[in-house]
Amino acid sequence: MSQFEHLFSPLKVGSVYLRNRVVAAPITKYVYEQAPAESLEIIASKARGGAGLVILGSVPVNDAESVIVEGFSSSLNGPKKSKYQEELSIIHQYGAKASVELHHCGYFAGLFSPGTTPVGPTTQMIGHGDFQGYQGIMPPRKGEPPRPDMKRLAVGMDEARMKMVISDYVRSALTAKEMGFDMIMLHFAHGWLPAQFMSPFFNHRTDEYGGSFENRIRFPMMILDAVREAVGPDYPIDMRIAAKEYVEGGLEPEEVIEFVKRAESKLDMVHVSSGLDKLLGPTSYIESPSVHPHRINVKFAEAMKQAVSIPVVTVGAITMPDEAEEILSKGQADAVAIGRGLCADPDWPNKAREGRVGDILPCIRCVSCYTVATGGPTQGCAVNPRYERELRLRTEERPAARVKNVVVVGGGPAGIRAAMKAAERGHKVTVLEKSGRLGGLLNVSEGDPMKIDMHNYLSHLRYQAEHNDNIEVRLNTEATPEMVKAMNPDELVVAVGSEPVKPRIPGIERSNVYSILEAHARLGEDWGDTVIIGGGPSGIELALSLAEKKIHVTVVEMTEDIAENGNSLYHAAVEIRLKEFAEYTAVLTKTRCLAIEEEGVRVEAGEGRELIIPAKDVVYCVGMRARKALAESFYGLVYDVKMIGDCMGARRINEASHEGYFAAFSM
Repeated sequence: MSQFEHLFSPLKVGSVYLRNRVVAAPITKYVYEQAPAESLEIIASKARGGAGLVILGSVPVNDAESVIVEGFSSSLNGPKKSKYQEELSIIHQYGAKASVELHHCGYFAGLFSPGTTPVGPTTQMIGHGDFQGYQGIMPPRKGEPPRPDMKRLAVGMDEARMKMVISDYVRSALTAKEMGFDMIMLHFAHGWLPAQFMSPFFNHRTDEYGGSFENRIRFPMMILDAVREAVGPDYPIDMRIAAKEYVEGGLEPEEVIEFVKRAESKLDMVHVSSGLDKLLGPTSYIESPSVHPHRINVKFAEAMKQAVSIPVVTVGAITMPDEAEEILSKGQADAVAIGRGLCADPDWPNKAREGRVGDILPCIRCVSCYTVATGGPTQGCAVNPRYERELRLRTEERPAARVKNVVVVGGGPAGIRAAMKAAERGHKVTVLEKSGRLGGLLNVSEGDPMKIDMHNYLSHLRYQAEHNDNIEVRLNTEATPEMVKAMNPDELVVAVGSEPVKPRIPGIERSNVYSILEAHARLGEDWGDTVIIGGGPSGIELALSLAEKKIHVTVVEMTEDIAENGNSLYHAAVEIRLKEFAEYTAVLTKTRCLAIEEEGVRVEAGEGRELIIPAKDVVYCVGMRARKALAESFYGLVYDVKMIGDCMGARRINEASHEGYFAAFSM
């Protein structure tokens, strides 16, 4: 019996049994798609990895007006039907059940196709202002003007057009049933067409399809009624719904729960999410970055479960099996949907069921896998270098010709990933780590709830290094070129990292002034009013961590932007969290630190205006300096010394992880 008893018990959805309660959530790529074979492998890996249900993401119900990006998707009856059929076959091949998410973009159809005329509840201009497309989810770069071709007139739907759309849903549902999908998911969430009618944020009609709750749900209910009649009483229908849109005048949980209660007799399962696509802030609840809390939608799923009798699925920021098991054991939901977690490790379900939790490669919720966050083609998965390139790497990798003696200098994320991959290839690896613990800069996550995702990754790396017979870890060992040369390595990886930049500010040597690393080391101690010098991601996240402890924090940033290295969804989530902790946080941009004095920090806040910010504690967080000279001292000890990670320059986790992995890929 698995230690996760509830997670790996079967679940009946209408007439279909799922082998477990792990749902592979639908994931969509709007402006980029892998090579066809790699795309199929991604689906195959989720079914092979043990998910009970695999859902194909965002399949439009027609090929003319419900596709967000022309050419990158198609309806079940469109040009990609054979691909969908093969994905279905692969899912069944590995024993999972298959579903397909049917959607209509409404206002947001043809986002990158200027000739498209989208439809929605009312006629209005779409593509400018605060929401939709280009300026909503992909703001222009600095100095780049808005693109006029992104402005289009959306046409309000009359009843004839409604009947056409209903027919599209019916045809798509029947096609799914005929193709052999075990169930369908109707996408009624995140601001797509059905939600546009339900939500007063979008729906400003004055006829029987707008205004009151009963009127706003009329068209979505008509879709559901028609689909249920078409597929018959025994074919399972799932629905994705957003319990809260996080916009003024948007959908709230009370109305959404009431809608599902009224629709329950026609549904077999409901998949409770939140957020609203096309607005950065609300979108950050759909693909939540690491600064948002875990289990972000569980409270909504629990409320839904108390109101309906059909199975309820929760989704969002559930990254480890113990979280999923706790949700199910408490009766807060009947199943959990995992999206990005199965990109990081598609074998997540099998490893959890077999009790190999330490082998699960955890998602760190960096959102680098998501087009909206990256502003174009995704950057893959930060922790899984094989994501989206599995077949290529499987083809390119050759067995090691002989067992090699590999030395890795530095036990941070880059060094450990190199050691893991070298050991996987059968080599004998020695890791030399100067400090008393592995992890490098990831150690700032210890004791910081704001960095739980980073800490999960740290735990994974440590577990892998400490439980691999091919890896010997030597802590408290400061490597020198002479020491390494004496070890006679065949391969040498240098990952000696970086150190905090110490700004030249009068008073920086005071006893109440700490580097960002020192600050995290004393996070559990008593803090007073704090000034953080530097508003990058590290400084902002420390500010939020202290604010959670009800400590007043002021962030001082010289530039006009905070968290500049973060992607767009991270920025949006940071703004939301700072507002949540507005009582305890203040951010001063375009502000220069002049001196650290006994009573606080003296700053210049524009136009030569000086002020003192009272502070008991001060933290500087103005960047990291690569230990490049130290790294270069190891050159020449073997042919092709591999320098990776922060010793080459500032690195994010994804860059450090990928560099480490590929440093050992061909050893």
